[in-house]
Amino acid sequence: MTTRRLGDASVRRGLRLIFRMLFRYRREAVASVLFALGWMVMTVAGPFLQKVVIDRAIVGERRDLLAPLVGAVLAVGAGRALGIAGRRYFAFRVSYRAETDLRNRIFEHIQRLTFSYHDRTATGELMARASSDLSQVRLIYAMLPITVANVVMFGVVGGLLVALDPVLGAVALAAIPALLGLAVVYARVVLETSFEVQERLADMATVVQEGVGGIRVTKAFGREMAEVARVEAVADGIFAKTMQLIGKRAAYVPVFELIPSAAAVAVLWIGGLRVIGGAMTLGDFVAFSQYMVILVFPLRITGFFFAELPRAAAAASRVVELLRTAPDIVDAPDAGPMPPGNGEVRFCHVGFSYPDGPPVLEDVDLRIPAGSAVAVVGSTGSGKTTLAYLVPRFYDPSRGQVLIDGVDVRRIRLDDLRSAVAVVFEEPFLFSATIRDNIAFGAPDAGDDQVRLAARLAQAHDFIVELPDGYDTVVGERGLSLSGGQRQRIALARAMIRDPRVLILDDATSSVDAVTEAEIRDALRTVMAGRTTIIIAHRVSTLALAEKVVLIDEGRVLATGTHRELLASVPRYREVLAEVSPGEEVAP
Repeated sequence: MTTRRLGDASVRRGLRLIFRMLFRYRREAVASVLFALGWMVMTVAGPFLQKVVIDRAIVGERRDLLAPLVGAVLAVGAGRALGIAGRRYFAFRVSYRAETDLRNRIFEHIQRLTFSYHDRTATGELMARASSDLSQVRLIYAMLPITVANVVMFGVVGGLLVALDPVLGAVALAAIPALLGLAVVYARVVLETSFEVQERLADMATVVQEGVGGIRVTKAFGREMAEVARVEAVADGIFAKTMQLIGKRAAYVPVFELIPSAAAVAVLWIGGLRVIGGAMTLGDFVAFSQYMVILVFPLRITGFFFAELPRAAAAASRVVELLRTAPDIVDAPDAGPMPPGNGEVRFCHVGFSYPDGPPVLEDVDLRIPAGSAVAVVGSTGSGKTTLAYLVPRFYDPSRGQVLIDGVDVRRIRLDDLRSAVAVVFEEPFLFSATIRDNIAFGAPDAGDDQVRLAARLAQAHDFIVELPDGYDTVVGERGLSLSGGQRQRIALARAMIRDPRVLILDDATSSVDAVTEAEIRDALRTVMAGRTTIIIAHRVSTLALAEKVVLIDEGRVLATGTHRELLASVPRYREVLAEVSPGEEVAP
């Protein structure tokens, strides 16, 4: 594990992010600091007024000064309250606005990151960046204004202490450099553990997200206690690292209390002797003691700020790491709109490998005529899904080109490309929204007539209207309140409403029964007419939708032809069908 220090680049990037966001909301930040400074002025004025009350009104027996001076003390108290209120309002406004802004930026950036990033990054890890990491950063924004005021207060009160009594002032001020030096040492000591705590919290988010998302699988296999044990193991890791951090705090934080307490004891001892000896007045001594008390709170808060700053820097650096992750797939500088045409797709000597992985596709050369339907068949891991996913640029080929109507897809704007290529995934995902919203997801401006037409084409209209609220029925999380076949038909309607030039069906009938599959196939024949369609086939029955079949084996195109032709001439084709669709009749 790499040991992190305050000067490390990742830590500096985290701190720069914190201060960039602070500058973005500088008006609110300045207002908060001004209110904090106002509180500081009132706080500093309090002991001075008490000194005047004691020396002039009480010791000097000036009854006429007592009432106005007491009134001034009350006014100072009211000013302190106003300063606290304003400082807290604007400080928390800055902290929550910064947190909201960063959370929005994280989510927006996650949306732009490509399939390859999400393939290797756990959802819980991303959730932790937008939750526990940002909460830690938010705390620093809330504390920063009062810390600035406290630093100013050190200078003001330090000057007043020296002015009241140079000897006692020197004794009191000796505590400040000791505390600041201690804060720097403490920050270095806890930084690495702070990083580790944030990483463990991200692990917990991942485990909990998987546990909740896979609750049905867990219950189906009776693995509830195993999942509980997995969470407990991660929680124990968080506890262990947190206790390491607490142990370091326990060793240092008491010293933050001890130093000002020792200074206060020294002031009482030496100051008492100086009052008795007539070197300073009682009012001066009371004011001096009050200023010492005033200094203790800012010193504690500043110490706490420096204690939390390393953890905030660790959290912010994790956010920066995510935001600095560049999408693998972006628009080329010369990218343009979709070219004219009817959707001819060509794979020109295409090769593809996942990062640090073996080749998945090798020298694939394939032409899919516009308006035709082609089924891609292959054993598990043969590369058939990857081949189809190169068309909408979910991934880019490592070698070769993918063309639509004669133009490399990398020369087409992503928004235009993905508006023209619709994908129905093997595992349909529905949002926690109405059925209407789910169908219109890719065409938000679609009217009710278009939504209903798409649902009818997908054989979904009949079951939708029988639901309690029809098209306004809100489906549960991931659409799990519906059957697999119902979810798949809504996903089909969602693809159809876009009227795509190229349609990719990733085993789109896998979640339906034989009767529903036959109905969907009839609907798909209508939708596919005149539209280029790539069918990733896992079932023999799906092959009836295709005019031509492409057999992919170990990343290469082994054979192309009709289902009947391949059965008759390619033994490997029959083997693959038996492997991917055991029990299905493979004869034409």
